[in-house]
Order: sequence, then structure tokens, then C-alpha cells
Amino acid sequence: MRERTAAWMAAAALAAAGAGCGSSSSSSPAAPPQGSGFFITISNLSFSPLSLHVPPGGTVTVLNQDAMQHSVTSETTPSSFSPGAVSGVSFDTGPFTGARTFTLPTNAPSGTVIPFFCTVHRGTMNTPNGSITVDPSAVATTASGGGGGGGGSGY
Repeated sequence: MRERTAAWMAAAALAAAGAGCGSSSSSSPAAPPQGSGFFITISNLSFSPLSLHVPPGGTVTVLNQDAMQHSVTSETTPSSFSPGAVSGVSFDTGPFTGARTFTLPTNAPSGTVIPFFCTVHRGTMNTPNGSITVDPSAVATTASGGGGGGGGSGY
């Protein structure tokens, strides 16, 4: 009986962790995740890196190290500070503290550059915009690596 209850609780926890609509999923004030992936860090009202390369279907983890809420929200053009999509690709963590994730669509067109901003602070962030480039050759890094997913700059 205990084994069955433990298995049910584990399944319920996994289902809850995967629940949510859209591409945004987890939120937690916990320590940064271990392992490799694609990361955006928000610290001192700044995004890092400002340009992140992520493959189609890649999951991005956003680590908010500030004590206030932030979001990472796609916009059609840099500095429009209005939610939007580029080539059908959009994402929005919603305001949060701690960590959130979102996943790019598996059919996101290679080379698509999606600018992002914080809906809470709009143009008042130290770095008001960043961008994600859909790049099938992007390589995951560790969270302590400062962002991951490769380089490039600009939009």
C-alpha cells in the first residue's frame, strides 16, 4: 500500500510540474537547476546573455536573481515593449521570482530572431531587450556558464 501511495504521489508531482498552458512551465524560488541547458539570468535589472541561441524544441530556463518580479516576454520588434511573435514564435514567462522555463516550438524556423523584454519594467531595465535566435546547431551549457547557447549579438 505504501509503495502504491508513494508511486501515486510521485506521478501527481510530475503531472503538476508539467502542467500549465502555453510554453511556460515551472516557477520556483529554488537554487538554479543543475546540468546543462539554455539559460537567461536576470540580475540587477539586466538580462544575461543579451543574445541566446537555442535549437528548435529547446527549453530555456530563466533565472530571476532579483528580489522583484520580472518576465521574459517575446515582442515583434525590439523596444516595442508589447507582447508579440516573430515567424509564429512567441513566449511569455509571466511575472515571476525564482525560475521559469519555456520551450521553443519544434518547427521554429532556423535563423528566426525573437526579441524579448520584461513586461513588469518595460524600458526601465538596465538592458531593456534581449533576443533568442533559433539555431539548430546551438549547444547547451551549464547555468553557471552565464547564459549558454552560444553567441552572436544584435537583432
